[in-house]
Amino acid sequence: MNILNVGYRSTNCYLLEPDRIGLLIDVGWPGTLPVLRNVLKKKGVPFQKVNYLLITHYHPDHAGLAQELKDQGVRLIVVDSQISSIPAMARYMKPRDHYQEISLYGNIDLAAAESRKFLMGIGISGEIISTPGHSEDSVTLILDDGCAFTGDLTPPGHAVEESRSEVERSWEKLRAHKVKTIYPGHGPVRPFAQ
Repeated sequence: MNILNVGYRSTNCYLLEPDRIGLLIDVGWPGTLPVLRNVLKKKGVPFQKVNYLLITHYHPDHAGLAQELKDQGVRLIVVDSQISSIPAMARYMKPRDHYQEISLYGNIDLAAAESRKFLMGIGISGEIISTPGHSEDSVTLILDDGCAFTGDLTPPGHAVEESRSEVERSWEKLRAHKVKTIYPGHGPVRPFAQ
């Protein structure tokens, strides 16, 4: 699997298979489409190679640019556990943020249990699972080769008391899927310490 980090402003955004299907995992802050286009250009990837977008959780640094990409023809994949979080994000945005509210229409609505079949249809072997802890709507894409795109899932042992058991359950799911490498929303790629 060809994985390219096209992130900026401290947020990692991963583009899978830019030569073929172009699945982007997370996208940056509102109003930063020119920055994303510039990063893609520097990496030698035409913007038209970004066909799909998966958001790990609906916070501005991971989803702020989603509607702008949809307006450019990118298909947004929304997991069923995330639907209610999309409109909630708009409540936290200010006019100066240049946020374009994400439409609930025209998305690829997907139950997590159906994610493997959908991903296989676009040439990716893996599945999307719910991994709450950082936020209720957090999801992780796990590739069959052991790569996991976790967004801001709090590292084990770092959760605050009220979310600790939820975070631990999410990491336990990753262990059960035999994850080998973590691709986080911020910071470097790292091996998954079992």
